[in-house]
Amino acid sequence: MAKIDETKEFIGFLKVIFVTLIAIDTSLIAYIFKNHTILDKLSAYTIFGIVIVSTIMICLLFVYILKNIKKLKDL
Repeated sequence: MAKIDETKEFIGFLKVIFVTLIAIDTSLIAYIFKNHTILDKLSAYTIFGIVIVSTIMICLLFVYILKNIKKLKDL
């Protein structure tokens, strides 16, 4: 039974990271839209790159969480 609890705790931890990345991603997108007129190109491209990287991380983390949830059936 301890393995199931450990997996559940790990999934809960991953969900916290997932929500944090979504909040960061959303905040950066809002910052770009709010300040697009005053940002220089380097700052805009840097923020846009961070948004792309965090979005990819969100997608990968989502898939990893789903795999761990499916693994719970076998335990």
